[in-house]
Amino acid sequence: MVNQVKIQSLMEYKFNNDSLLTEALEAAGRANYTETISGMDGNKRLALLGDALLQLVYLDRWYPSGRDREYASDELQKFTCNKNLQKCAEELTITSEILPNAAQQPLERVPKTTAASTMEALLGAVWLDSNKDFEQVKKAAVNLEILEDIS
Repeated sequence: MVNQVKIQSLMEYKFNNDSLLTEALEAAGRANYTETISGMDGNKRLALLGDALLQLVYLDRWYPSGRDREYASDELQKFTCNKNLQKCAEELTITSEILPNAAQQPLERVPKTTAASTMEALLGAVWLDSNKDFEQVKKAAVNLEILEDIS
């Protein structure tokens, strides 16, 4: 069972639709309630959305700085790469809440792509749950330690 309180506390975001949070924590290939909606994609649909949002959050913060595009591209890759996302998931122990697919059980360590997709999916879930409130997504990205707080 997913510890939704833990995840919501880390993100400082309370979900209105708990099923979005559960979906965000489901590894691809896991047969579940979303199977009828999106096949056995698990959190992959939310992760795709979250990946785009994460890039937009970073670029929205970069643009006013006046720094060049090369800097933005390098930093964007640094913050949004699977290695960084996995590190954030592990440090916050989000990996212990991921619902693995049958092929991944028992897990000694969550695969990098699964951890990274989960972090992106959490941002996608916040976007949808918050009625597309960009400020909530930015706050979640900072609270999940994906991006540094610059406020």
